[in-house]
Amino acid sequence: MKNNLIKQLSVLFLSVILFTGCENSIEGINTDPLAAISIDPALLFPEILVAGISAQRTIEENAINMQAQQWSSIVGFGVFVNPERYTISSNTTNNIWVGHYTTGLRNLQQMRALVERDNPDASNIIGQVKITEAFVYFNLTQIFGDIPFSEALQVAEFPNPNFDTQEQVLRGIVTRIDEGLTALATSTDIVTGGDLIYGGDRDKWIRFGNSLKLRVLMLIANVDPGSVSADIQATANQPLIITNDAVAKLDFLNVSGNENPIWITIRNFNGSVNGFWGGGAALLDMMNTNNDPRRATYFDDVAGAYVPQVQGVFSSAGFSAVSLNIIRPDMPDIYATAAETNFYLAEAVLQGWATGDANALYRAGIQASLDFYDGIPGEIAQADKDAYMASARASITADDNVTALRKIHEELYTSNFTRGIAAWTNWRRNKIPNFELPVGAVLNTTIRRYNIPLSEQTSNPNAPTTLPGLDVPMWFEN
Repeated sequence: MKNNLIKQLSVLFLSVILFTGCENSIEGINTDPLAAISIDPALLFPEILVAGISAQRTIEENAINMQAQQWSSIVGFGVFVNPERYTISSNTTNNIWVGHYTTGLRNLQQMRALVERDNPDASNIIGQVKITEAFVYFNLTQIFGDIPFSEALQVAEFPNPNFDTQEQVLRGIVTRIDEGLTALATSTDIVTGGDLIYGGDRDKWIRFGNSLKLRVLMLIANVDPGSVSADIQATANQPLIITNDAVAKLDFLNVSGNENPIWITIRNFNGSVNGFWGGGAALLDMMNTNNDPRRATYFDDVAGAYVPQVQGVFSSAGFSAVSLNIIRPDMPDIYATAAETNFYLAEAVLQGWATGDANALYRAGIQASLDFYDGIPGEIAQADKDAYMASARASITADDNVTALRKIHEELYTSNFTRGIAAWTNWRRNKIPNFELPVGAVLNTTIRRYNIPLSEQTSNPNAPTTLPGLDVPMWFEN
């Protein structure tokens, strides 16, 4: 089962954190030391999810919580100062790139090949693989922009893959998801015990695929709504993650060697006390204004108040730290939530891209966010939930479209706490809430991207020779 599989991966997981024995470019995937020649594909899946995806998102990509201005560092160590002020380590970009392409996508490709060879009727496993591939590519393009996609991993045909534009990648991800959903349409053999997300629940994989597709379509619609509005409506009519029992996430464990790496960081280096990360001003100022009950879940109070830390200022004195309700051994890596799906649907209705009751969807998104912590640390009292849902904040019926959309974007941003990539992407998409330039930032505006690693530039002759500045907007921005 899930727990046993994660335990079996303990040594592997730690080795991946250290990133030993990895090639430094996509073409090096052909000699990935982790790829298996003959193995039950169900045994590859946990390695892919833990080491290929969540290890990256909770270690190398944790700084994106600061670039999304939801977290702010409260210590002056270089490992915190540099990324918050937009100096991104070459080790960070290399590890994200190699980890996603090699341990993630290369092994997903191997998993698919094994199924096609040994169990060709198991289309549901192919569906799991393709939706996971789409999720990995979506992570990569949100971070780097243009990436190898159509020629990636095809080492014999394209040893030096060309880079696709972000628009091409996003549209290609939609196609990849559709292929996965088609493969999941009829029940077949499916990975169960090795599926650390859903345990082989086909219906939830379909919901994950459709919800991920909606997110991608909403990015495309930000620039070219006419090309995807019909697809948004069609996707809105499909099964989606709209309740918390279908949230896509990987749960870490309160078991030695299997804890969330962020927790391990504060345990090993600060005596299990969070002296490293505080609440960013963009988020906490807004939550204070709204008297948001999630503050006590997300942050420690300071003499009964929730005090934000300005980005780029490094001092622990008098600022609200991110709570141990959040940073705990079993803190999950969350891939997709019910809250965000409902907020996207509400936005799509207001934009005229889907039909439905925008206010009901907006309220469902807030309720899902408030309820997410039921039964775990940080559970919000029912009276506090009811008060928030009864406030003007929880309704858009009396608002004009501009105000209603702003409230949807603000609540989406709030609900995405700990999900740095999602929060950063939505700010880049809609510029809500207001961000301030971090003190001491090396750019004159908010960071928009990471650059591809030098290892890829030097080893792949088809990699771009001139890289965009870190402040150059992504294609999906407007």
